[in-house]
Amino acid sequence: MTRLLSARWFRHPAFIVFIVGMSVPFAYAPLRVAPLFFIAYAVFFTHAWRAVSRPTQLFLLGWAFAFGQLLVGLYWIGHAFLVDAEQFLWALPFAVTLLPAGLALFAAGAVTLWGALCRRFSLDKNQLAAFLLLALMWSAGETARAHVLTGFPWNLPTMVFASWVYPSQWVALVGIHGLGLLALICAALLAYPGARARGIGVVLIVVVIGVGVVRVGVLAPDTRSNVISKANQLVLVQPNIDQKEKWDPARRADIIDALFDQTHRAIQNNPAARLIVWPEAALPLYLDESTTFAKRLAGLLPRDTSLLTGAIRRTIDANDTRYFNSVMLWSGDGQLLATRDKTHLVPFGEYLPFQRVLEAIGLRQLTQLRGGYTSGHDRTPITLPDGRRLNPLVCYEAIFPYRAAATPRPDMLVNVTNDGWFGTSAGPYQHLAQASLRAVEQGLPLVRVANTGVSALVDGFGRTVGQIGLAQSGVIVAELPPPLHPTTFARVGHGPYALIWLISVWVLCRRRYRNKLIPDPQ
Repeated sequence: MTRLLSARWFRHPAFIVFIVGMSVPFAYAPLRVAPLFFIAYAVFFTHAWRAVSRPTQLFLLGWAFAFGQLLVGLYWIGHAFLVDAEQFLWALPFAVTLLPAGLALFAAGAVTLWGALCRRFSLDKNQLAAFLLLALMWSAGETARAHVLTGFPWNLPTMVFASWVYPSQWVALVGIHGLGLLALICAALLAYPGARARGIGVVLIVVVIGVGVVRVGVLAPDTRSNVISKANQLVLVQPNIDQKEKWDPARRADIIDALFDQTHRAIQNNPAARLIVWPEAALPLYLDESTTFAKRLAGLLPRDTSLLTGAIRRTIDANDTRYFNSVMLWSGDGQLLATRDKTHLVPFGEYLPFQRVLEAIGLRQLTQLRGGYTSGHDRTPITLPDGRRLNPLVCYEAIFPYRAAATPRPDMLVNVTNDGWFGTSAGPYQHLAQASLRAVEQGLPLVRVANTGVSALVDGFGRTVGQIGLAQSGVIVAELPPPLHPTTFARVGHGPYALIWLISVWVLCRRRYRNKLIPDPQ
């Protein structure tokens, strides 16, 4: 043990920030130990400052710190490879290491560029200014990760604040990247070895929380009433079907019967329900091709009640068969009223990048659907029979802010998902936390129905009205919270974040060219 602890690699700064980075996901959902975020970033900022003049060292530090975060934060992806372990177990170690390793390159590039800017603008002589610039550059790297290629905005720095209701209110103003930048600025101030800067950092955290308290506690009405209006009554059904059994032909009839029986009991107990919501790919059949399903549904639903459900559908022509991961709206008499197809598909889960090459060597995506799914194009809201509109988000579409925006403005967001792939890991909790931000950004209630959990009804302030736990079967019966007025983010998107970034860069450049470096407050 003594030899291990004294080994040079064990004391290498890159290894230290890698280990420290592994603690950051514990600051996010479901544990939400927020101080770990600020401690970890303080260690990283300090080591980056010491290496500011060494580009190779900076690249390695940025990559190692991000890799540690992503390795732990995305460990749950490996659970998906255990559903059909006979086919995919071999790929598990590659998936849980190569994806984080690749995503960490965004941070590595951002930190390397930060070092170059510090040397160019002589900020390598001013630690506080350098720390603030590092916060900006790390934010830029995370923004790139969220948008480049297909984008993967999972466990961004914003989640240290956004995992809590009060500080999450800022995303209604500055979006997830703006709130993430605020978190990083707080971390930079707390990392600086000066009492005044650290005091400002603490005050800034208090302001972030305090503004949220005012918005929710003072300005917001209580939308979590226990009084249920018949006109707005919802029933969210979580069947909790094991992913290993879901597509087993021998279990098909039992799965269908179980979901119909569960829904029947919910309707009997709540006959005023106007909308029933089932999860993503709720039943193992093509609903729009099944006359038996339509007839059985007509016998289940009251005439003025609709069903919104996730479903797999296909189109067949002479040359090709295409599959879609869809949301369907059915009327009480068993008529298909509307369909929307998922537009933002999961790489390697629902389609293969470089498909022809990879399929030629025997690789398939996790769904084992040759050719994969086809993405849809229609992102307009679905109109219910009563005139209300909803914007359907299928699975991880809910982590993308752009998918929650729709024209005309809907009355609610509906996220149907199947997180059964990820067992009882942290993944479903992280997914819920990030989906809830769409409600705050848009000022709209979020109806979230997951096969195995976590299902929830969330109001426009991000408050949970009702929830069904992970790996449980159950229903939520509640009144739909009212939509709020359009938020600043709903109107202008990421404009405030871009403005904050540009102003910050302008201030740093102005100080440099006037030769008035930011003084180090003590």
